[in-house]
Amino acid sequence: MTAVVLTVGSELLQPGRVDTNSSWIVERLLDAGVTTVWRAAVGDDAEAIAALVRQARASASIVLLTGGLGPTDDDRTREALASALGAPLERDATMVATIDALFRSRGRVAGDRQHHQAERPRGTAWIPNPLGSAPGILMADNGRLLAALPGVPAEMRAMYVATVGQEVARIGRGLLARRTLHVAGRAESWVDERLRDLYDLPNTQTTILASSGTVELLLTARGTDAGEAARRLADLEAPMRARLGDDVFGTDDETLASVTGRALASRGLTVAVAESCTGGLLGGAITDVPGSSAWFRGGIIAYADDVKTGPLGVDPELVRREGAVSELVARAMARGARRALRADYALAITGIAGPDGGTAKKPVGTVHVALDDGGDGAVRFLDWPGDRTLVRRRAVAAALDLLRRTLLRSR
Repeated sequence: MTAVVLTVGSELLQPGRVDTNSSWIVERLLDAGVTTVWRAAVGDDAEAIAALVRQARASASIVLLTGGLGPTDDDRTREALASALGAPLERDATMVATIDALFRSRGRVAGDRQHHQAERPRGTAWIPNPLGSAPGILMADNGRLLAALPGVPAEMRAMYVATVGQEVARIGRGLLARRTLHVAGRAESWVDERLRDLYDLPNTQTTILASSGTVELLLTARGTDAGEAARRLADLEAPMRARLGDDVFGTDDETLASVTGRALASRGLTVAVAESCTGGLLGGAITDVPGSSAWFRGGIIAYADDVKTGPLGVDPELVRREGAVSELVARAMARGARRALRADYALAITGIAGPDGGTAKKPVGTVHVALDDGGDGAVRFLDWPGDRTLVRRRAVAAALDLLRRTLLRSR
């Protein structure tokens, strides 16, 4: 069973606007065993919307739209659906009365603009809106489904759960179980080489994605019911975990920072950071985790060399001799941060993020990550070309993974 998801609204085509509705719907469809074959955003143009609806209905059994059902002139989804279905719009007197009653309950009077929301193409049904005045439009027959929902996220979600999701489950074929495995410290090609023969297990699908210093494995398994889907997912996940071992650091919404923080908190330990090229990104990743104050002491952004030699206490002669981007300076930064901030562990990052500043011996992408624990500590050297954002994100991931693996070895 396949689906197409369309979001309507010219604002969605403007820079900086993020379409969260379609992502949410795609997840709900996956849970019901329905694969989204494509999705698109379209402006407030009835002809363009109608053309996309026709194309979508030719591509998939389920077509879901959000947006364009309000009372204003630029809400064109009704007219577009009528055109795509070849059915006239009809005003439903019962829905007009429902809208009037809703407005009276709020001390207001509904006008003709609001009554426009009571129009739907002939042969379709209403989707009740428990949170607003704009009902949705539904057409379900012969294993096919067309549904239009308002664009307001809270209204859309409530209406999907109460009505549309039930229709999807009724016509869907089986259920999907899903899990994301997060892998650190390995390249995408390395992971792919070790798992490739598992990709063809019956009724399962594996998608591998590189993600700024980590790798994500998106696993899905289909079954006639939830139990069968879960068993097939377990049969796929278990051998992957066995082959990857400690390279797997978490699942689903877990992050390197949250997993590492949980390990620190469980032992009553703390960490501090010293950052040069990442400029606070490491501390930011750590403090994104709720409750991180229990295990994060703080950080020093030592971007300039005199900050490295000042608050962190790095020997100026060491910086002169080795260069600020070097293993020994990274180790000294970590040692200084641990002492200054009175932490059990400290992480330090120094590197060349670019686009300028690289040399033949130390090109852009050269990064040294160090961990200090009061003993021998540990260090990791990175030489990964990429743009400034990618180099910095990879450095943050490498630092957190270095601490995570150190904690694993010390159990």
